[in-house]
Amino acid sequence: MLDQVLPEAEVRALETVDVYIATIEPKHTNQVIKFIRGKLPATQGLDHIKQIRKTTTDDGAVKLDVVLCEGLALSAQVLDQLLKQEGLDSMVTPRIHGVPRYPPLTRDQFEQWKAAWPTTFREDTNRHPKISDKDEAAIIGHIQSAWGHTAEATSKGELPIVAMIVDPLTQKIMATSYDTRKSTGYILQHAVMNCIAAVAKRERDGSLSQRAEYHHQQPHSVGSDTVVLIPSAKQGAEPITGRESTPSPTCGEKRKKNPVSETNPLTPSPESSVSPLLRDEGAGDTEDRRVKKAYLCTGYDVFLTHEPCVMCSMALVHSRVGRVFYTVPMAASGGLGSQHKIHSHPNLNHHFFVYRQVGYQAQQDKVKEQCGDDSMNGNKGASTGLLALEDQKIDC
Repeated sequence: MLDQVLPEAEVRALETVDVYIATIEPKHTNQVIKFIRGKLPATQGLDHIKQIRKTTTDDGAVKLDVVLCEGLALSAQVLDQLLKQEGLDSMVTPRIHGVPRYPPLTRDQFEQWKAAWPTTFREDTNRHPKISDKDEAAIIGHIQSAWGHTAEATSKGELPIVAMIVDPLTQKIMATSYDTRKSTGYILQHAVMNCIAAVAKRERDGSLSQRAEYHHQQPHSVGSDTVVLIPSAKQGAEPITGRESTPSPTCGEKRKKNPVSETNPLTPSPESSVSPLLRDEGAGDTEDRRVKKAYLCTGYDVFLTHEPCVMCSMALVHSRVGRVFYTVPMAASGGLGSQHKIHSHPNLNHHFFVYRQVGYQAQQDKVKEQCGDDSMNGNKGASTGLLALEDQKIDC
């Protein structure tokens, strides 16, 4: 089972806010509720808590605990005075009680927090998409493939940090890159940045190729409505029209031709863990989707040997990836779980799923085996271990 890096809101402990509550007889419910709605300030941001909680006394009598208002909304003296004015002071005795400050987002939070006070809860299965056995096997395979490239990196004197970007619909590897900050002397040449740049080059080359083929297929005679095209777009060919181009449609016309869906494209479908951004574009030819995508890596899966730094994590946000899988957490610099959770930051306009320590045990076993072989061969210390970066203050 893969370990998903959940947003802070889904793993935070219970936080409470003080409210006034009172234990009343069930027969007084309507009278007390009318008083609350007519005389007391409404609670703010506590729509997730239920107003009434059923309790049972030691002798078996049924009572009701009722939320009156927030503790900071009124002083105890003012509240007592209001109750006296309405003739409720003999049946309502206010006291302070802590209720959950935030609505529960997961089943675990709900089960723990309801002990403080009953809350509403509707489980959102899209928050934790199910990964099928077939999909998980493919994920493990890609992670192993990424680790397979670390030997090439170390043989060239580079850090053994590798990134791989994959189209989850076709399982096609779009790019694979490793860290090159040592050879280039450029500190920002991280594996993720290099991999995104490689996808950009692939997209750019594909676009030029398509444009060249389009130019080659067009007529070359000159007429009033004919466009003259030079066959090779790579040589900087530009279209020359036989007459002035017509004005572009107005904004209103454009909106009619390209209606924007009001549905949220970031919400995954419960029956699939593949990013919805990419799944929506799955219809039609796979290569055509490359042109249609609004962002460079829309919906792609990213496989990393090490947890990316904040810079690389933000690059993945801007590239609109769908899922990220990494093996080694970077406690000092990680941007997707260790130091920060960039992928689920509430102020960002794109979020994606992250899974950590994917294939970690397998790589750890390989490192131990490799270190043992080095010792037997008299090369003690020659193998520093690919996982050793975990303990170093290195940005990946």
